[in-house]
Amino acid sequence: MSADLHPAGEPEDEDVDVDLDLISDVLRTEAVGDPTTVRIDGKVIHVTHANDWSTSAMRAASRGDWDDWAREVIPDDAEFQIWVGADLHNYQIEAVFAQCGRKARLNQGKSQKSYGSSRRSRRR
Repeated sequence: MSADLHPAGEPEDEDVDVDLDLISDVLRTEAVGDPTTVRIDGKVIHVTHANDWSTSAMRAASRGDWDDWAREVIPDDAEFQIWVGADLHNYQIEAVFAQCGRKARLNQGKSQKSYGSSRRSRRR
């Protein structure tokens, strides 16, 4: 492989619209806020800011697999063990998830319901 090629065979000097390889810590800090802090059984855990959640974390959340989600968004092993050991209820997880959304200024509401048919769209 030539020194001026990336592993995928792309030229190193090719113009790109977004170069994720060059995103600096400063830009990341601007885009990603502070973690959400959560007190569980008297101990504080830190949940990564929602803007920094990986696609794996988002998939786990959409499946309701909260342990996999927590493993992705709670980087500290001891804090993750606190989360798992707490065996939280859905209303508690919902409160954490909602606060993460508020901190990220994301809309955590339900998506608009699609109605299959209405009077106006019904076939005649």
